[in-house]
Amino acid sequence: VTATLWSAGDTTTTLANSSVYLEAVGHTVIAWMWLEQLTAADGKDGDFYDGKRHAARYFYRHELPKVAPQLDLLASLDRTTLDMNPSWF
Repeated sequence: VTATLWSAGDTTTTLANSSVYLEAVGHTVIAWMWLEQLTAADGKDGDFYDGKRHAARYFYRHELPKVAPQLDLLASLDRTTLDMNPSWF
């Protein structure tokens, strides 16, 4: 997706949905961090580790699925935010 954004050849288009990019990449990084925590908790018992596993399950089921549509939007080089007319507000 990053390569697609930069291939647009226009910095304004590339950065038009930068907050979506940051959220998608951020969620991906957090998913990786949860994976590391799950690996560390593997085979360990107790409420602390059960809590880690359940929190990771929540993140993977409720938050991580948001990333694919965000990446699709970014790859489409959507210009909706750029094509707004200030007089509409």
